[in-house]
Amino acid sequence: MKPYIYADGTVLPFGDGFIRLRRLRNRDDGHIRVYRRQEENGGSVLCMASAIEDEPDMYRLAVVGWLREYARVQLGEKVRSYSAQMRVTVNRIAIKEQKTRWGSCSSKGNLNFNWKLVLMPQHIQDYVVVHELAHRKQMNHSAAFWSEVEKILPNYKECRNWLREHEGEYARY
Repeated sequence: MKPYIYADGTVLPFGDGFIRLRRLRNRDDGHIRVYRRQEENGGSVLCMASAIEDEPDMYRLAVVGWLREYARVQLGEKVRSYSAQMRVTVNRIAIKEQKTRWGSCSSKGNLNFNWKLVLMPQHIQDYVVVHELAHRKQMNHSAAFWSEVEKILPNYKECRNWLREHEGEYARY
């Protein structure tokens, strides 16, 4: 049996830091309420409050639901900031759980991002957002495309290499 990731005490990567999952038992056996709070030591805790027992899939759904909403806000802010800087427009932003992609861009300007990006360091999130926004100017991976990425992120090659090297570590979530 594989270890259960979304259990009490689990520490997840979260942007440039970590977030600890904390199971809080209450009388609500109808759903799991997930919310974030700061610990006295300054660390972040993602609380999972419920009376539901022995339902790991329900806890995963609840935690991932919270992380997806967080990703929608966090990545949406990055898209707004970088799209203004790059002078490109965006139609729609969707947060998904893709198996093999961290982001994608359609010819209509629809952007898709994997919610697991919020577990990665901020500069990697920035790289994926800028990469997808560069497709608004170049719908390919030509030299002109990479030039657009480099204008915003001169260190994009380091980010691309980091993502290739570490992406497997995030697939388990």
